[in-house]
Amino acid sequence: MYAGYWHGALIRVLSAWGNCMTLRLLTCCAVAIGVAGVLSPTPACAQWTNRYAKLSDFGHHVYFEQHELPILANGPTDPAPAPDGKTLAFAAKGWIWRLNLESGVATRLTDSSGVDSRPRWSPNGDRLAMVRDDGKDTSVVILSTATGREQVINTPSIELDPEFSADGDYLYYSSGRDGVLSLWRRHLSSGVDEQLTDLPQVERNARRMPGGLIYLHGNRESRVLRMREFVTGTDRVIHAETQTYHLTADTHPKQRLIVYSAPIDNDYHLWTVDIDHPTVKHRLTDGKSFALTPAFSADGEHVYFVDLDEARQFRIKRMRTYGGAASPVEIKRWDYQASTGTLSLSLTDAAGQPVTARVAIAGSAKSGAGHPVAFDRDATYFDSQSGRHYFYVPGQAALNVPVGEYQVTVARGPMVPVVTHKVQVRAGKVATVAATLAPLWDASSAGYVSADHHIHLNGDGHHRATHQDALRLLAGEDLKQVSPMSWDRWERRIDAPLIGVETTEAGRVVDQGQEVRSHFHGHVSLLGTERPFAPWFFGPDNPTLGNPDLSNGDVIAFARSNDAFVTYVHPIATDVDPFTHLEDAPIPTELLSDAVLADRIGLEMVCAWTSPLGNSHLWYRLLNVGQPVAAMSGTDMWVDFHRTPAVGTGRTYVRLDAASPTADAVREAAAAGRSFVTTGPALLFDLSNGAQPGGVTPAGRQSWRVELTSTVAVDVLEILVNGAVVQRLSGVEAGKSRTYTGETTLPQGGWIAARAYASAPVADAWPTMHARPFAHSSPIWISRVGSTEAHARAAAAKDLIRGIDFAERRARASYGEVEMPRMQARFDQARAKLREMIQPGSPPRASNEAPPRQPQ
Repeated sequence: MYAGYWHGALIRVLSAWGNCMTLRLLTCCAVAIGVAGVLSPTPACAQWTNRYAKLSDFGHHVYFEQHELPILANGPTDPAPAPDGKTLAFAAKGWIWRLNLESGVATRLTDSSGVDSRPRWSPNGDRLAMVRDDGKDTSVVILSTATGREQVINTPSIELDPEFSADGDYLYYSSGRDGVLSLWRRHLSSGVDEQLTDLPQVERNARRMPGGLIYLHGNRESRVLRMREFVTGTDRVIHAETQTYHLTADTHPKQRLIVYSAPIDNDYHLWTVDIDHPTVKHRLTDGKSFALTPAFSADGEHVYFVDLDEARQFRIKRMRTYGGAASPVEIKRWDYQASTGTLSLSLTDAAGQPVTARVAIAGSAKSGAGHPVAFDRDATYFDSQSGRHYFYVPGQAALNVPVGEYQVTVARGPMVPVVTHKVQVRAGKVATVAATLAPLWDASSAGYVSADHHIHLNGDGHHRATHQDALRLLAGEDLKQVSPMSWDRWERRIDAPLIGVETTEAGRVVDQGQEVRSHFHGHVSLLGTERPFAPWFFGPDNPTLGNPDLSNGDVIAFARSNDAFVTYVHPIATDVDPFTHLEDAPIPTELLSDAVLADRIGLEMVCAWTSPLGNSHLWYRLLNVGQPVAAMSGTDMWVDFHRTPAVGTGRTYVRLDAASPTADAVREAAAAGRSFVTTGPALLFDLSNGAQPGGVTPAGRQSWRVELTSTVAVDVLEILVNGAVVQRLSGVEAGKSRTYTGETTLPQGGWIAARAYASAPVADAWPTMHARPFAHSSPIWISRVGSTEAHARAAAAKDLIRGIDFAERRARASYGEVEMPRMQARFDQARAKLREMIQPGSPPRASNEAPPRQPQ
C-alpha cells in the first residue's frame, strides 16, 4: 500500500520518515542534492499531507483519516434507536435526522455546514450527541432536541464517538488532544474532563455497560474489543480481529451482551457474544453481507444496522437480536425543515455528447455554508488534499437540495480544465448547470493510451467495489485502462478471486493483478498474472507463518515464469535524493539489488503518496548502470474508500497504434519505455532523427523537441542526459501549451529524457489530485538500449553499492538472529555486478567483509 511501510521495524527510521510524511507541504525546508550534484535543488516533503491534526503514534496518518473518521453518504448511516422505541436517529446527506418508525418520515435535526454523523441518545432522549466534521477537524456536539441549542466539545485535535453515561451526567468520547486518540469522560455540568485510557493508536466507539465500557482498540494489525470495568479497574480484550476497520459494537440495554460487525473475506457479518463468555459467539447474518454499525433497540429485542444496495447507497435494516431474516426500515419522506428545489446537471464533451465526469458541489449559507452535497446513484468521495467531496455523474443527474446558492465544480481527468458554476436553487424549481468538458490535449488523437497500473478495488473501505464500479471511475477521469491489485489482510485475501480477471466496456479495460506486500522488503505489484504469488505478505514486522527466509527475488522469478511484470511501488516518500541520507529516507530494502539483477522490472515513478522527484533520483542511478528499468505509474487509490484521490492521479501514457489495445499490449509498451508518466501534464519528447522514448539514437549533436500541455501551472522544463540537467527552461501557465526545441551533444552511451514539474507543491491541484504537477518521458537510449557512459556508470554504481550496504545493515538489525540467506545472496550478487562496472575484474567481497550486525 503506502510508501515506507516496510521499514517499521526500525523505530529511528520510521520516526524520521513519519515526521517528514506529516509535514505540511508548504513548510518543508530541506534541500535535495541531485545525481552527481547537478540536478536542481528541490524542497523535501511528502506529497500527501495529513489534513486533520496529526496523531503522534501514526506513521501513516492516511490510514487513520480513512478508517477512523466519519464519512459523507447520501443514504442513512449510523442508526441510533431512541430510548422511546418509536424513533431512530441516523446520519444522511451530512446531517442528523430523526425517523418516525411508524410513519416513515425522517425529519432533519441539524443544519450545519459540516458533516454530522455518529449520533447517540442521552438516556431520557432529551439530548443527542454527534460528531461534526468541518473537513479539517472534528468535534463532538450535544444537541438539545427541545431547544435546538448545541454544546460543543472541541480541541485543536480530533474528537470522535460520543456516548452518554447511564445517568446522563457524563459523556464518554475519544480525543487526540495529547497526540494520541484516547477515551475521555466529561462531567457535562462542570466541564471537567478525565482521561480513561492510554493505549497506542486508536481507542474509540465507546459503549456504556453496567459499571464500565466496551470500546474498540486498534493498534496496527490488531483490532480488538475491550471491556473496561470501573469498579475493579480491569481492562481486558473480549474479542480480537486483525486489520478489521469496521469492527464496531453496541451493548444490550439489559443483558451483558454485545453485537458487533466483523469480516469473513470481503463480507461483513453481525455477531452477538456474551461478554462473560466471549469464546462463544453467534452469527446473525448469512450469505453475502456487508452489515455495519449495529445498534440495539431500546428494548433489546432488535438490532438495527446498515448495508449497501446496488448503487452503493446505505440503507437501514432491522433483525431480531437472536437471529432471523433482516427487514428494511423504510424512509417514506425526507422532511428537510426547509424548502427544497432541484439541481440538474448536464455534462457533455465538445461535440455535445454526454460524458461521465467528476463533480463537487458545496452549498451556501441557507443550506449550510459550504455544506457538501452527496450523490444518490453512486459513492461519494473525499479529496483529502483540497477538502472537496466529489462523485461521478454519468452525463445527467437531478439532485434534490435545500434552497440556496451552490457552487458546482466539474472535472474530467487531468487534461480538461476545471469548470465551475454558481447556481441559485429556488423552492420547487429546477436550476440547471450545463458543463462542456473539452481536453487541452487528446491522448487518443495523439496516438497514446492512458493507464493507471496500481489501484485497489477493495481495502476495507466503506463501499464495496466491483470492476463495473472501477469502469465508471475510468469514464469519469477519461482513463482507458487500470490494474487493480488484489492484496492481503493477514488471514483475509482481499479480491483474491479476481486475480487474472479482465473486464472491458466501451474501450476501457480493468485488468486485475496482485500486490505482494512484503513490507520491509518493499511492496511489489504483479501485472498480468493469472494466479497469485504466495505468501501474500512477509517481512520482520509480520507474523511468522512458516519459513521466514523469503525474498522479493522469489516474486521476480514467479513473474518471469508466469509472463507477469513486476513493479516496485511507492518507493520514495520525499523530494530529497535518498542517497544523500539513506537513514532518513530509506529505499525499500530489496529494491536496489532486485533492480540491478532483474532483466525486466518497473519502478513506480508517480503515485499519489510519494514524490516523483525523489523517485527520479533513484531511477537515474539505475538507468546510469544500464538497467532499462521501466517508469511506471500508480495512484494507489481504493475504489471502496471514502477518502481517496481520483483514479488516474498517477498515470502512464503509452504510445500505441492499436485502436483497441489490450491490457497486455499497454503493459508491454510501458515496460519497453514507449511512454511518459505524469501526475497531470502531457509531455511529448522526441529527437529530430525520429527517435522517441523507448527507442535509440546515435551519439553526437542532436536536436530535440518537447510539447508540454498542462491544466495547472508547471514552471520548469528540463532536458536530462544521464541524470544531469543539460538545459532548464521555463514551463507553461495553467491551461496552456508550448512547443520547445533545442540541441545537445550526446555522449557515446547512456540516455536522454525530458521532465516538467512545478517547483513548489500546489495546495489545490485540481483537476489532478497530486500536490506536485509532474511529467517525465521515458528515456531515449544512446547507441543501444542499456548503454552507459563510464563516469556516470561508476558514480551510480558506487551510490547503489552504498544503498545495498545500508539495506543489508538494516535487514540484519530487523531480522536479528534470523538468517536470511536468500536475501543475502541477492545483495552479494548485485554488489558483485556493480563492482565490475566500477573496476572490471575486481573480486567479490569476502564474507568476513560484511557490514557488522547492528544492535537491536
